[in-house]
Amino acid sequence: MMNSFITQEKMERITESVLLKAGKSVAWQGVVNKIDIDALIEFEYGLEIEWDNLDHLAPGEAVLAAIVPQRKLIYMNETQKALFEEKMGTMNFSKAHELGHWILHVTENQEYEQLTFDESEIFYCRSSSRAPREIQADMFAAAILMPKEIVCGAINELKGKGAITFPDLYKLRDDFEVSISALTKRIKELNLLYFEGKKIYQNEAEAQGQLTLL
Repeated sequence: MMNSFITQEKMERITESVLLKAGKSVAWQGVVNKIDIDALIEFEYGLEIEWDNLDHLAPGEAVLAAIVPQRKLIYMNETQKALFEEKMGTMNFSKAHELGHWILHVTENQEYEQLTFDESEIFYCRSSSRAPREIQADMFAAAILMPKEIVCGAINELKGKGAITFPDLYKLRDDFEVSISALTKRIKELNLLYFEGKKIYQNEAEAQGQLTLL
């Protein structure tokens, strides 16, 4: 099992390695090309994606997806289809989260054929869990769907055009096919922008300067 703590820097290296192995560029080339998470899951890792009712896994909580290692299956919760259809970014993030479990917690660079799993072994994400493995899978999902250098390049290009607005970020959200919350969290963790309520600043110092003027 991967250690309960993993640095952001290490996670960037892990996800960049995954993308490079799949022939994906991790460098900013002036345009955002979304990561096809389905192709990564199915063609690079030989996993299948199916739909089933997963509500029984955590009654009373929202379960979006799960992975069953023995079957090499990622299940998407069919009771959440309306949410996924409305928010494509949430579905992509959930799939990437489960791929994160596969890479970080199931195989860990070992050959799958050499591993053994119990039929009942299952990884699933639920709304209330902040267990280390779930945090790691979220970190993986953000980094794989929004590669560091591409996010940095896109934001720096926007900065060069003037003040960044939320419509700019919503356009970027659509380009990456993620949720706006996932995008802004990724931007914050990369220290690219500073958010104060509905206001966007280049950095925290600029925000503090504006508050001083008020």
